[in-house]
Amino acid sequence: MIIMDGVDKKIISCLQEDGRASLSEMGQKLGLSHVSVRNRLKNLYEGLVNVSAGLNAEQLGLRIAIINAEVETPERLRELTDLFSKCPRTFFIATTTGAYNVMMIMIAEDADTLNAILEACSIRARKGIRRSEATVGEAPIIPKYLPIKIVPDKKMEIAPCEINCGKCLRYKNKKCLGCPSTKYYRGPL
Repeated sequence: MIIMDGVDKKIISCLQEDGRASLSEMGQKLGLSHVSVRNRLKNLYEGLVNVSAGLNAEQLGLRIAIINAEVETPERLRELTDLFSKCPRTFFIATTTGAYNVMMIMIAEDADTLNAILEACSIRARKGIRRSEATVGEAPIIPKYLPIKIVPDKKMEIAPCEINCGKCLRYKNKKCLGCPSTKYYRGPL
């Protein structure tokens, strides 16, 4: 377990305000040398902190779906979480306790695509799901920036969820933009 002291927390706070802040800027703000900030960051980057680009979901007009599901077996739960961890529309997966044992949050560019995802591509449409519930919403208020996966080279025939968008009836009827990782995708991501 990594233990953070007050200085570490101040460095993380600086990065949360501006992930592009230089070592010198953070050092000046915190009364530290840039070398001291660099050394502390080096330790924090070893498993505790990750600085990455997030996308403004509201500016992109994205909608979200929170999907709770009860998966039959621990093995199937592991298989499904591995499968959906590769999906560019999935940005959150957690195992849970209570009525459901997994929660997933996915994004889509419009209501039609979101409906298509919920019916065919999401975890709730998979073998081994006893029951599921989906809550659909607009872009989140907090956090404003989401860790949405961008796939720059859209060359795949089969999506990470093992669906072929080119053969999907919803895609053919223009009721889905397709998977952002495939050559069929016709959306902005």
